[in-house]
Amino acid sequence: MIRSISLNSYWKFVIDKNDEGNSNKWFDHIPDNAEDIWVPSCWNDLREELTYYEGIAWYYKELVIEKHEDVKRNVLFFYGVNYKCDVWVNGKLAGSHVGGFTPFEIDVTDLIEYDAKNLIAVRVDNTATKFTVPPQGVDWFNYGGIYRDVCLYGTGETWLDDVAVITKPDGHVKIKTEIGNFIPGEACEADICVINPETHQTVYSGSHAVSSKNNVFELYIKDARPWSLEDPFMYKFSITLRKNKRMVDTWKHKIGLREFSIKDRKILLNGKPVMLRGYSKHEEYPMLGRTFCYDIVRKDYEICKQGNANFVRMCHYPHHPKEYEIASEMGFLVIAEVPNVNFIKAHFENEDVCQNAVNQLKEMMKYYRNETCIAFWSLFIECTTDEEISVDFVSNYIKLAKELDPTRFTIHASITPLDDKTYQFFDVVGVNYWKGWYYGDTIESGSSLLDRIAAKYPDKPIIMTSGGWEGIPNFHSYRALSHWSEELQAEYLDKLTRMYKSKDYIVGEIIWTFNDFKVQPWLEQGKDYTKTWWTLRPMNMNFKGVVDLYRRPKLSYYRLAETFKLWDEKLK
Repeated sequence: MIRSISLNSYWKFVIDKNDEGNSNKWFDHIPDNAEDIWVPSCWNDLREELTYYEGIAWYYKELVIEKHEDVKRNVLFFYGVNYKCDVWVNGKLAGSHVGGFTPFEIDVTDLIEYDAKNLIAVRVDNTATKFTVPPQGVDWFNYGGIYRDVCLYGTGETWLDDVAVITKPDGHVKIKTEIGNFIPGEACEADICVINPETHQTVYSGSHAVSSKNNVFELYIKDARPWSLEDPFMYKFSITLRKNKRMVDTWKHKIGLREFSIKDRKILLNGKPVMLRGYSKHEEYPMLGRTFCYDIVRKDYEICKQGNANFVRMCHYPHHPKEYEIASEMGFLVIAEVPNVNFIKAHFENEDVCQNAVNQLKEMMKYYRNETCIAFWSLFIECTTDEEISVDFVSNYIKLAKELDPTRFTIHASITPLDDKTYQFFDVVGVNYWKGWYYGDTIESGSSLLDRIAAKYPDKPIIMTSGGWEGIPNFHSYRALSHWSEELQAEYLDKLTRMYKSKDYIVGEIIWTFNDFKVQPWLEQGKDYTKTWWTLRPMNMNFKGVVDLYRRPKLSYYRLAETFKLWDEKLK
């Protein structure tokens, strides 16, 4: 980009409970009853009556945009709006988006006026239904609003529409670019620069002719320093696009040199096996809801690191892109997920749902595939993939994922692992293991089940993608292990990890979960979920975290900090 204007600030805000905004043309003026709200934020924190609000709200921003001689194209960029939104500029519809967790952009070049007041109006609807992605009834809180950053950026008449960087630990790099508004015959070139941030030395610099809309550039970094869990070193990459020797766009990102592979049922990083242990993690923060705060999120990863974790499943949707940057900088491997959660037969049969899932996959790939830490794309979460109806869509979905990014592993966090009809298409078998907590059995009761899964897929590594126990903070049971006590949670997770570690075919585990988090109080909303287990959660909270909502460690955190060390024995 040539210019970027942050729109993080106070906006005007009004609730539209009766969905009257469109008919009253709220898109071309700010209603008199609008109030101030900070963007980014979740509206659930604005007023008490909005705590559990699902529905429509409008956001407004007035701004004067100065003319810039090199800016020929202006784009509104939203990092996340939950769930559906329509965007107007100066009373005209600029674009719409569906999906609450993926970034998106809307070209507003023809709608803005320079050196004059412009009105941006955004209609947001966070209503979850049976056929949204994710669907109604998921086990986390449905925050609403423009809850991530917003900016207006400008480029020239030609721009870098997409960039994908593929690296090798030996320094070989392939860069794929897609050029927006490329015009054949016009002189266009890409200046690529790679800098060592520690020495500030340029380790690569070169100018490459841009000959088509899609281009592939190859380069080599001498004396390359690969990225690893122990040494998460990343280079600064930049691309400057020039047209007739004039800059029209720029792109920058920190990227580590690394490569993933599978051999002998092991996950390899740069040709060496790694044993993975860590946590699932929701975007959930005290007083912030799902809104990102760099210092708070970085502290989360410091706590994980101190607890001997090296692996995070960012569930159950794409998190803020900066969280992946933090994970990369601190030496974590990550599972990134599309919010294809709890799909049943009706979802796989619904064309709109399937297309929505495809769109969100494409957006996730576009905006996240250059994040060094991502080793796995989790494409489905606890879906009914034990039914034939799922096979065609899942197999084609994986093919699309591989076309968009062939460098990472695909995985499915399944609750029907032995009967799953789609495991054959995935690189890695993911198993959600809930013996003991939900099924009334013991931890060990599923041991033979895991052996049978391993025998059925003898060439595939197995990662335990979920499993946990609830411990209410500060609830202790000294004479006997009580169901909700911190003591029993610590005992369960310790036994669980030890069982996983004893299986040669298991190469990693994810504990559910890092932090306690809010869930939907379905009963209070009058929804027909009265016979489901999540309506019984104390305080509308999921207490399976090893730290509480405020990041205060429970006994299980300290216990796992020691037990996690056992994984390294499998590398000896």
